Amino acid sequence: MNEKVAECINTLADFCGIRDLVELTVPALQNTYGLEVADVMVLFGGSVLSGGDVFAEAMQNRVAKTYVIVGGAGHTTETLRQRVHAEYPKIETAGLSEAEIFQSYLKEVYGCKADYLETKSTNCGNNITNMLQLLRENSISWKSIILCQDATMQN
Repeated sequence: MNEKVAECINTLADFCGIRDLVELTVPALQNTYGLEVADVMVLFGGSVLSGGDVFAEAMQNRVAKTYVIVGGAGHTTETLRQRVHAEYPKIETAGLSEAEIFQSYLKEVYGCKADYLETKSTNCGNNITNMLQLLRENSISWKSIILCQDATMQN
């Protein structure tokens, strides 16, 4: 039963979470878009930790100049808090935003961190508007952005 559920979830994720790049590497960026490096990479919060893994891999591959995590508290936050704290007891998650939790996860698991956190967003709509505001407020110019999000939220 669990195998069938996992298979169905993976089918849905493959359909909804189409990746524009085969992998998050400089050669893939060059081959697909002719870019040496993206100006910004953004991880949108949620409750699925694999987004943090993808983000960390991209950071390790140095695919962007600036890294941002976006996510305040919304309908998935408590699930993320519980899951991260259960799997990584050293990470205290109570009261933290999704961006802060993912930042703690990145530090604990990968030894890296994003350059900026946006912690006020409460839904997918203001994830974008608040992220753009953060870029403006910090005078971060950009022509290219890589967006990373839980595949179940993409379509």
